Parts: sequence; structure tokens; C-alpha cells
Amino acid sequence: MFRCILACDLKGGVVVRGVRGEREKYRPIHEYSRIVTTSEPLEMIRAMKPRETYIADLDRITGAGDHLETIRSISGLTRTMVDAGISRGEDAARLRQVSGGIILGTETASLSLIEALQGRDALVSIDMRHGSMMSADPALGASPLDTVRALNALELGGIILLDVARVGSGEGIDLGLLRAAVSTSRHPVIVGGGVRDLRDLEQAGQAGAAGAIIASAVHSLTIPLDLLR
Repeated sequence: MFRCILACDLKGGVVVRGVRGEREKYRPIHEYSRIVTTSEPLEMIRAMKPRETYIADLDRITGAGDHLETIRSISGLTRTMVDAGISRGEDAARLRQVSGGIILGTETASLSLIEALQGRDALVSIDMRHGSMMSADPALGASPLDTVRALNALELGGIILLDVARVGSGEGIDLGLLRAAVSTSRHPVIVGGGVRDLRDLEQAGQAGAAGAIIASAVHSLTIPLDLLR
């Protein structure tokens, strides 16, 4: 079954709308959403009732704090996978206590750390900006497909292709890269960033993606909320 996963970016205690990775400009989601009138995380999740949620703890990623207790509560309402900028083993241990799955992003995690933390509850986010790698470790490879190949030897729950420059942009997904990653990876591939509408979801599925991470298109009613449920 194709997985439609709600993106939930947490910053300063509220859910914000992510746009092109420009984190300092993110605004509370209720200012944009046509579905919810609140940016309080638990209230939003209760209103939207997603089956599965991708959470980015932006404060943890930027070193401004964390939302661990909020994430614990959200994980009682929906299946969660969480990116909190893991760069050390102890970060992952804390996150595993409050979430359904951890995300090891190439922006902050080294290949050796990913190897140490691998498991069925771990996903690797191949973080990109305009198709170029955002990487903390040259050993991960110079290109997204290099990273896909490097990850094939590991036990993972999946990989995420996330181009932050496409997030909230409505530009669509990079189908060429997605097809290449699917044909190269032995893990399920989830795509994030730029999903516009039902046609994008259909094309992602036809390309072999296991799922897509979506937010703006749902909040703008371009993609029906029911697909998240």
C-alpha cells in the first residue's frame, strides 16, 4: 500500500509550515491551512487524524531546544518517524523512547553513526538542496545515488529522498531521481518535498516509491485529507 505521510515541523512549541528549507521564515501552520485553525501540535494531529506522521524537530536540529515530550504524546495518536538532527548515539536512544521510528539525516549523521544505529525502526533521509547532497560525511558519497548504494548493506526501515529546496514549493518531485533511487536501493524509498497533487502521488507510485511525505498540498486541499487516514 502506498503510504501518504503527514509532515509535521515543530518549532518553538508549534507546528510551522516549511518552505524551501528557509527555517528562519517558517510561520505557524494555521496561518496557511484550510483544514486546521490551530498550530498546537496535539490539537492539529487530533483534528487531522493521520495514520502516519513524519516529525521534524527543528529546535533540536538547530540546537534551540527540543520537543521530546510533545513527540511522545503525538506518538500515542499516530505512527511516527522523527528527524531530530541525530549526530550522536545518545540522541537516538532518547528519540527511540518517544517515537515509532528514528530518521538519520545525512545533514547531521555520519555513515559510521548510521551503521551503528541501523535497524528496522531506522530510516535514512538523503538530505538535498536543489538535488545536491547535504552531507556531514564524505563517506556517504558525493551524490544521492552514491548514498543509496552505500546504504544497501545496512538494515533499515527505508530511505527518504528529501530535497529541502522543494519543500512547500509546489514544484513537484524529481521523478528521474526517484526512479533511479528505486532501481538502485534494496530498501523502500519514500519521497518528500514538492508534492503538489494527486497526479504527483500517482506518478510517485508508478515510479516505485513506497510512499510520500506531504503537508502543504493537504493543508491547501489539493490532496484530500482522507488519503492521510
